[in-house]
Amino acid sequence: MNKYVSVLKNIDFIKYFFSINFITLAQSFVSISIIWLIYEETKNPLLIAIFGVLTQLPAIVFGPLISKVLDRFNIGKAMFLFLLLRAGIFLIIFLLPFNDKISLSIIGLLIGLNSVIGIPLSAGGDIIIKEVCNDEQLVTANALMIIFFDISYIFGSISVAIMGVLGNNRIAFIIGAVLFFISAIIISTIKSDEIFSNSEDRKEKYTIFSSMKYIVKNSEIFLMTINTTLWNMFTWGSFIVLLPIYVEQNLNNDSVAYGILNSLQSVGIILASLIIGLQFISKIKLEKLICLGIIVHCLLLILFYFSTNIILSVIILITAGITSAPVLIYKATFFQRKISRKIMGQVLSLILVLGSVLYSLGGVIIAFLIEKLGKEYFSYINLYSLIIIIVISLMSLKKIS
Repeated sequence: MNKYVSVLKNIDFIKYFFSINFITLAQSFVSISIIWLIYEETKNPLLIAIFGVLTQLPAIVFGPLISKVLDRFNIGKAMFLFLLLRAGIFLIIFLLPFNDKISLSIIGLLIGLNSVIGIPLSAGGDIIIKEVCNDEQLVTANALMIIFFDISYIFGSISVAIMGVLGNNRIAFIIGAVLFFISAIIISTIKSDEIFSNSEDRKEKYTIFSSMKYIVKNSEIFLMTINTTLWNMFTWGSFIVLLPIYVEQNLNNDSVAYGILNSLQSVGIILASLIIGLQFISKIKLEKLICLGIIVHCLLLILFYFSTNIILSVIILITAGITSAPVLIYKATFFQRKISRKIMGQVLSLILVLGSVLYSLGGVIIAFLIEKLGKEYFSYINLYSLIIIIVISLMSLKKIS
C-alpha cells in the first residue's frame, strides 16, 4: 500500500485526481443526455447519426492542431482555458431549445467544438501526471486513473438514467458545466514545470508532420503505437458490434445476458488495476508487459466468442478485463516516460486520433464482413482478426528481446 500512499500524498496529483473525475462525470452526463434529448425532441434517427459524427470527426481533423498549445504554454493554464470553454459550451446548450433548425445547428457547432478540445484535454491529462509525479509513481498514478475513470463513467450513466426517470435530462448540462468550471479552477492551481529553458527553444517549430516523423523514427514508440492501436481496433472497436451478435447466436437473444456481459471487462480492469498499482512487477520492460497483455487478452476473447455457456462467458470476460488492464496502464506510463515533453502534446494527440480512427474502423470492418459472410460466421471472422494482432505482438516481443 506504500505505493498508493506515496501518490496520494502528492498534493498536485490529488488536485488532478479530483478534477479528472469531475471531468469524466461531467462528460458522461452531457454525452448521454444530448443524444437522448435530440431523439426525444425530434424523433429523427438521422440527426442522432449526424451528432454522432460531430462528436468524433472534428476531433480527428483539428484535435492535433489545437494540441500544439500544450507544448507551447504552461499545461495548467492551457487546461484551464480548455475546461472553461467546455463549461461555456454546455451552459449555452442548456439555454437553447432542441426543437428548431437554427438551435440544432448551433448545438451541432458547439458539439463539434467540444469534440475538438477533447483531444488536447485527454493528452493534457497524461502530461500533467508526468509533470506532477516522479518516475516511480507513474504506474500507480495511471492505475488510479483507470480505476476511477470506469467508476465515474458508470456513476454518471446511472445518474443520467435517474434524471431521465425524473423527467429533467436538461439539468445534466448545468451540472456538467459546473463540474467543468470547478475542474478548471482546480487544475489552474497545479504547479507545473516550464517546458522551454530559453528563448531559442521556443523558436523551434514542431508541426504535425514533425510529430509524425518523431513517432516513426523512434522505433520503440512506433512499435507500441502500432501494437496498442491495432489491439484497440480489433478488441474494443469490434466488441460493440460483436456482443449483440454473440448474444443472439450463442445465448439465444438473452437481453439480460447482454446487459450483464456489456460491463464485465470493466470489473476486471478495476480489480487488476488495484493490484498493478502496488507495482509488484517492476523489473520487466513495460513493452514486454504490454505485448503479453495484448496476446492473453486476444486469446481470451477468441475463447469468449466461441463460448455458449453464460457462466463461462462471465468468467472469461472478467479475466479478459484483468489482462487488458496492464495494457492500458503500462501503455500510458510507457508514452509518458519515452516521449519528449517538448513535443508530447502533439505526439500524444496524434496517437489518440489514430486510436479513435482505428477504433471506429474496427467496428465497421467487422460489421461489413459479417454482413457479407453471415452472422453465423462471426466467431471465425473475429478469430482471424485477433490472430493477426497476436502474431504482430509476438513479433514485437521478439524484437524487444
